[in-house]
Amino acid sequence: MDHLFWRVFSELDDHQFAWILWDTLKLAETESTLWAKAQIVSEQRTVSHVEVTTLPSIPGRWCFTDGFWKENVIYSGQGWLSTLEGFDGLMGERNVRVSLSPLHAETQALLSGQWNA
Repeated sequence: MDHLFWRVFSELDDHQFAWILWDTLKLAETESTLWAKAQIVSEQRTVSHVEVTTLPSIPGRWCFTDGFWKENVIYSGQGWLSTLEGFDGLMGERNVRVSLSPLHAETQALLSGQWNA
């Protein structure tokens, strides 16, 4: 608190820190409440009725891609599913050299997917 209110640069507004602290406290309070509710064991968590809805068929060819990344592993993974109305889906997967991050793996899979479909 001493650092935030009395040792910051003069060009920064002091009220910004008060709002940051307030938001942080509110978030911590919310997380604490949600965690406490999640710890309560209840017998009424069973679902009595599940309604299954099928999605409407969208004509044309669709290609879905996904990337896989795990820390300290030498490979990343890529997978894809290509669909065409009236035909079974075409599915594939492969390993590639490890990416820098999960975001890089997803982007690489997305870029590779356009050539595999």
